[in-house]
Amino acid sequence: MREISDLAQKAASQYGLLRSTDLTELGVTRQQKATLVNRGVLCRERRGLFVLAGTAKTWEFQLMRECLGAAGRGVVSHRSAMRLWDLRPWETSVEVTVRGFAAPTVDGAVVHRSYDLLEGDVRHVAGLRVTSPVRALVDAGAYFRDWEVERAFDAAIRTGLVSSDEIWSYRVKVGRNGRSGVTAVDRVLGETPTDIDVAESPMEIELMRLLDRYGLPTPVPQYPVQASGESFRVDFAYPDERLLLECDGYREHIAPGQFERDRRRQNLLVLDGWTVLRFAKTDVRQRPAWLAS
Repeated sequence: MREISDLAQKAASQYGLLRSTDLTELGVTRQQKATLVNRGVLCRERRGLFVLAGTAKTWEFQLMRECLGAAGRGVVSHRSAMRLWDLRPWETSVEVTVRGFAAPTVDGAVVHRSYDLLEGDVRHVAGLRVTSPVRALVDAGAYFRDWEVERAFDAAIRTGLVSSDEIWSYRVKVGRNGRSGVTAVDRVLGETPTDIDVAESPMEIELMRLLDRYGLPTPVPQYPVQASGESFRVDFAYPDERLLLECDGYREHIAPGQFERDRRRQNLLVLDGWTVLRFAKTDVRQRPAWLAS
């Protein structure tokens, strides 16, 4: 048998967990395994799975336990995957998906069965096998209300995790009548403007969705414009009408001097013949009909 340090090193890579197969590969015999258990070095977590003494049973530990417990073929998925991709950082659910296996609920964890989970859908985050961002987003439709799915899509697109085209392509690839989550995804994708990938803030995305929902023409996002010899970039523009739309998020406009710079820029644009409309978050969320009018 190798040194205990070898066991500890392997366990550290798996949040303190060791499978029977891991112990065998490390040269631990059945008798030596029993000795380690009797001495309290290893504790039986469940059949074929052991935990190194003193291991903290964190959320990541629970995920790894379910992944290893499914013959090492479990993949973190659904709400848990959303947290690992920083799309739901507050999430505490423990969910994994296993291809073709039964889907029991064990120790508060949910194990999903899937026949369309491919190795290409799997990534590695924090030492865990996890479904890709696009797979996690499509799976999200099984749990969340439309507005939650929409917000998750927007966050993933805005941070560059996925593009709207990737989401649509993946939905087509796995789509079939009755697949959990597909209906919600279809509803959200049906309201997603084609230029959403270039938006730079959640509020810009919300404004694009609002304009699309009210049947208004799609503006040019991130439009470069010159006025009085200076170059600017505005959130949205209707160049033919010389109309500019600006989204005034609080955080984006509280930097020192930003208030003054915004006013100077607006004055230069107005003097150059542009009409500038500025909208706050409350306008987009609480007064959409007024804004669209």
